[in-house]
Amino acid sequence: MWEKFIKNKYSVLLLIVYVIALYVILNKVVVPFVLNMTGSEFFTGDSSEGGEAAQVHNERTAMALLQCNGFVRDKYDEDTVLVFDDKAHQSWDIGFGRFLIKSRVMVTEPGEAAVRQQYVCELKHTGGDLADHDNWKLTGLSVTDVAATQ
Repeated sequence: MWEKFIKNKYSVLLLIVYVIALYVILNKVVVPFVLNMTGSEFFTGDSSEGGEAAQVHNERTAMALLQCNGFVRDKYDEDTVLVFDDKAHQSWDIGFGRFLIKSRVMVTEPGEAAVRQQYVCELKHTGGDLADHDNWKLTGLSVTDVAATQ
């Protein structure tokens, strides 16, 4: 009966070697990698800083908006005039000190027409005073033109 399944006398030995190799790779490579990833700062944090699925407007998101405006300001020269539209912003507290801010800014380069731009900013509060710019880490920023004014 076994002769039908075993076509080569080394087939069983190779099967055993493959199973052992897969077991070793799983335990020495895959599991440590997964444990390392789940233990990273992306998956951990203070449970009291849990996020919200809906838009949030509170003191923490207001500070995140101010910090995001600072990061947007850092993208431009000192001669550029920026007017932020802070009343029409959208903000989300996505948990563990991370915030997502969407807002608009009017950008006027010297000698050029004003351009309205929309930006989306992802920030992480690293701890400490909310008002301190050094306690925030920019994890993503996208700025796009919306419309030009004459």
